[in-house]
Amino acid sequence: MSSSKNVPPWQNVLDSLTCKAQEWNLIKDFDRKDEFQIAQKCLQHETLRSYLNEWMELCLSNGPKKSKADSVAFRTKGNDEFKRHRDFASLSLYTDCIRYAPYGSEELALGLANRSAVLYHMKKYRECVRDAEIALKLPYPENLRLKLMLRQARSYLQLEEWKLCLTTLEIAESNISASALNTEGFVKGIKQDILSVRSELNELQKKSGNNLTEKTSENMTPPLLNGPNSEFPHASAALELRYSCHKGRYVVTNQDVKQGDVLFVEKPYAFVVLPDQNKVHCHNCSRSLIAPLPCRHCADVLFCCEKCEMDAHESYHHWECGGMSLMSAIGVAHLGLRIVLTTGSLNQILNQALELSQNIQCDKTLDHFYSGVYSLVPHIQDMPLDDVFQYAVTAELLTLFLVHKSDYFKHTEQLMLPKNEVVAKICALLLRHIAQLVCNAHAITKLDSEKKQADFPGDSLNTVMSESQQRIATAIYPSASMMNHSCDPNIINSFLDEILIVKASRNIPKGDEVFNCYGPHFQRMATAERRAALQAQYFFFCDCSACTASPEESFDPVQERLWALRCAACEGPLLNEVPGREPAGSKAAQNDTSNSHVMVCDSCGVHQPISNLVHDAFSALSLFKKGCEKMEEGHMQDALNHLNHCRELQERALYHSNKDLTATYDTLAKCYATLGDYCRSVQLLELTLPAIEEQFGANSVEVAHELQKLSDVMLCNIRTMETVPSRDVLENAQKVVKRALSILSVHYGRWNQGWQDLEKKLQELKLMDEMACVQDNFRSKINL
Repeated sequence: MSSSKNVPPWQNVLDSLTCKAQEWNLIKDFDRKDEFQIAQKCLQHETLRSYLNEWMELCLSNGPKKSKADSVAFRTKGNDEFKRHRDFASLSLYTDCIRYAPYGSEELALGLANRSAVLYHMKKYRECVRDAEIALKLPYPENLRLKLMLRQARSYLQLEEWKLCLTTLEIAESNISASALNTEGFVKGIKQDILSVRSELNELQKKSGNNLTEKTSENMTPPLLNGPNSEFPHASAALELRYSCHKGRYVVTNQDVKQGDVLFVEKPYAFVVLPDQNKVHCHNCSRSLIAPLPCRHCADVLFCCEKCEMDAHESYHHWECGGMSLMSAIGVAHLGLRIVLTTGSLNQILNQALELSQNIQCDKTLDHFYSGVYSLVPHIQDMPLDDVFQYAVTAELLTLFLVHKSDYFKHTEQLMLPKNEVVAKICALLLRHIAQLVCNAHAITKLDSEKKQADFPGDSLNTVMSESQQRIATAIYPSASMMNHSCDPNIINSFLDEILIVKASRNIPKGDEVFNCYGPHFQRMATAERRAALQAQYFFFCDCSACTASPEESFDPVQERLWALRCAACEGPLLNEVPGREPAGSKAAQNDTSNSHVMVCDSCGVHQPISNLVHDAFSALSLFKKGCEKMEEGHMQDALNHLNHCRELQERALYHSNKDLTATYDTLAKCYATLGDYCRSVQLLELTLPAIEEQFGANSVEVAHELQKLSDVMLCNIRTMETVPSRDVLENAQKVVKRALSILSVHYGRWNQGWQDLEKKLQELKLMDEMACVQDNFRSKINL
């Protein structure tokens, strides 16, 4: 574990260098139409280059290094945690042991073998087998090998892979005499263990019809609507890529598309895992890690399997190896480097870039994979000069890393160009790709499920899930990037590991444009705020249907209703009266509207004073904060007192879909669930649904996530009932799960973790329902 040095944050360095560049008169001569000229000017400035080299060395010195001593220290701590039956803690420590162990060492073998024991205990049999297999190929101590083989065989048994189990047992038998501990007692014990596993294997084989076939993993990637498009990579044949001077490239349908149809299935051209996800997601495929394997040469990165480690090393990591502390510090610019390295050797990328630069004005298609990336607009001409300089400096830093810390430029003589010109060309490409990412980088997200376990005895099964979309990586998807933005998109994105799956979120008629959302969504942000955000980052003024519905008004009806007060006459939303906008309800006799303490109901049109409502709303907010504080402190009864008083005030003062009221219901539900009062928790979560439906729509993903949370609490309630639950209770829970499944089937699919969790819940509820039905029939017969 290297000692940490104080490294100035990269953004601070950039800001400082930007000020110095003004003094050096370096920026004013930039030709924003010529990336090569910008790169050359930065590279030729000796003082700038000196600053960058100094910061790079400081940053790289902070990176972790392979270390036998560190590996042994982590393994020792892991052993202590394993003895205390703390599986997750020991798993993490053994992973660190493996990460720091020099490749090919006994320390690596011991770490893998010890981790396999934890994995077996956690019933992660596939990972246990893999760790044991690798350990046995390494210098693992002879006196421990047979025990490890038996653990491997038992794991194959649990995986129902009979043939591999049998083969492992036969190898173990043949190795008994070769063991260094070939004592009579040792041999007898091992033979008994082998006999025990063989006996269990025979029994399981009989039950399964003596099937020795191995299981194959299921491919969950969905098929594209009408198959793949021959002219538009990774897109459905139901789509066309078009071009206009006003829109640039854009995507339209060539047939009617139905909600749920799959329009794109695209692997990223390149992606990088975010720094805070380094230890939990594979650097090559973004798969969630359970028992990761490290790079053979550095302690920086982790992979899900040996294949990913080898593929990454061959493609890009042999140039990045040892530099992840630098890559993590520079943010999204790391993806710019990954694009360059993924494209191939120095010769390959420069030849492709030269060809594409000559055809860029007339190339409106995606002829080959790199063209899709290269032809994305970098918008350098639209950016402030200070931003251009900072991107150029970051590109230079990455170029200097390749020059001094890798062999990337070792074959420059083959290009018949001066080395400094070749280096400047790569720096220019890095600048181009970094600038492109400002508008075209795509977040890879996964549904993060955080379990909230109830705090009372014997409730290991009863957990409430708190779910949110978590960003795990940044990627570039050239084909999907062809979709233009709308604040009211007609597609939805999901991910199967790093693969982007785009589905229609509603019906799209033939000839209509297919729209993505670049972030600002009409259900979450007001029009003026959305337009400002899009102009600042994407350099266009949004004229989508959601923005043009009320183009000049600060009033946003969707957003305003979500914070509205409650009408005393009809319980509708009280809104500010806006000139030119009439209430949706009837025309009521208007009072004096000059009073700023009067609002109008959007449902019935009645004008009402709001002073008392506002007072109650602010009082409720204070109670809500106190309730949350008491929850954090673990004082649940006090929290309930504050939150229930808050609820009384809000139900009197706020519109039923007000976000503050919804937050109170949700927090109360969590509080009751924590105390084991699942029945009340269910009632409160049911109250939140109408508000979520009003904000996002009845068939939205947000509603599905709320239904998923509701189903968790319903199951907890059912599991803790002292008697068999009634058919009505079970049927109601099934309705909730089926509705959530129906929504997620349209927006996502069975590859989605949320969908899989719901499917398991439905099977459990169906089984309970069958049991309840049997019991009802039995009671009926007794009564007869």
